[in-house]
Amino acid sequence: MSVNPDISHMVILHEIDECKEDAIRFGWEFSPIDMKDLSFTVTMTSSIDNERYILYIRFDDYKELPLYLDFIHHHTGEIGIKNAYPAPNKGPYEGFFHDKPCICSPCSRKAYSSLGGPHKDWILSGWMENKNVGSLTNLQAILRAICFRINNPELYGGRMNG
Repeated sequence: MSVNPDISHMVILHEIDECKEDAIRFGWEFSPIDMKDLSFTVTMTSSIDNERYILYIRFDDYKELPLYLDFIHHHTGEIGIKNAYPAPNKGPYEGFFHDKPCICSPCSRKAYSSLGGPHKDWILSGWMENKNVGSLTNLQAILRAICFRINNPELYGGRMNG
């Protein structure tokens, strides 16, 4: 099955709209939506070391499938390389930023082994039913989770080396 691109677009527009207050509060910058690729970016800056992180978000077949989440290197424009990602988290949230590299959560399409990710035990269809997804079933929750991790000195370890 696939989701009509117009439906995925309407869903993501609604979810972006729900992020407006957070975007102002945390300084998130949203790019315009690329309708050809059904994608956009969100730029966040760590308050700890002023590192800029550019999150690439592709929303084709959303919400039947989770969002495709990847980071773009802020200087080179390379996508999906280790140095584009925050380092793997420390403490109780360890593993969210995986050195594969990917966001290691059912909310991230890139984490599934069927698409090259580390999780052979996760199934794309029914991703929101995965017990590990928690509240990360919409854009606002996902962006808040990333923002929390890159702005918390107990969790944040800078940019991933690689």
